[in-house]
Amino acid sequence: MDINVKITVLGAGAIGSLWAVALKQQQHDVQVWTRSSNPDYSVNYQALNDNPQPFLFTANNIEHLSQSDLLLVTVKSFQVEMALAPIINHIPASCIIVIMHNGIGSQEIIKQQLPTHDTLYATTSQAALKSEGLLRHTGNGQTFIGAMQTNTPRDFSSIAELLDQALTPCKWHTDIMQPLWQKLAINCAINPLTAINQCSNGELAQAQYQSQLKQICNEVALVMTAEGYQTTAQALYKQVLMVTHATANNYSSMNRDVFYQRQTEIDYITGYLIRRAKQYDIAVPANQQLWQRIKSMESSYHA
Repeated sequence: MDINVKITVLGAGAIGSLWAVALKQQQHDVQVWTRSSNPDYSVNYQALNDNPQPFLFTANNIEHLSQSDLLLVTVKSFQVEMALAPIINHIPASCIIVIMHNGIGSQEIIKQQLPTHDTLYATTSQAALKSEGLLRHTGNGQTFIGAMQTNTPRDFSSIAELLDQALTPCKWHTDIMQPLWQKLAINCAINPLTAINQCSNGELAQAQYQSQLKQICNEVALVMTAEGYQTTAQALYKQVLMVTHATANNYSSMNRDVFYQRQTEIDYITGYLIRRAKQYDIAVPANQQLWQRIKSMESSYHA
């Protein structure tokens, strides 16, 4: 891929803004596509252990979009279809689409919306918080990217190199569903529990949560294995504890969504697990209960 790439980042949340800044710092031609029609987008960015500095982007520019080499979609899983709909006719045929969100399940929507585009999926553990115009990079983490739907014989691994230069480490994965499932397993354990109990990730290390975490991991391991991704409940549980320790002071995205009374990604995390479990006739009562609790909380927001 060329040294200078024309990029549109669809979604101006914390992760989208983080990647936009990181890619702009690599001298790529980056614009941000937002919910508003404003022609520019600004954010104060605070790197790890650094002072904030302002960044200004072109925003919502149709001409820029129609010339983009890469479209990075960083909206929430349930927003993908609606966010893409107004801009589909302006995305050039040669543009590579990268979808980056929590959970699994938007692939079928993408196949229907963008059947002829080369589509990659990415999962990241980079951590960021955005509040009142301040974007803070709060933790480094691994990013994996891989092909989900390709129509042209291109070397898509160059996209992993491009992202790695912006926010390392980023690695190409030949079967992107494997790291997507690994991330889903962690999200199934951490997100609903921290949202229901309104606690930080680190608080899940307390004794009172261990039985529930083990049960969640056991159920996820059964479904992952049925999907062809060999793992054990113990391995997943160990990973979950490592993540809660590494991100002890962080609040999960679902925790924040419940706190601010926003729609969560539960249907693409625990909900996806439940749907796949049903295909294999695997009982997942612990995850089913968490899904029901979150759905009940969502329905009570405006009751």
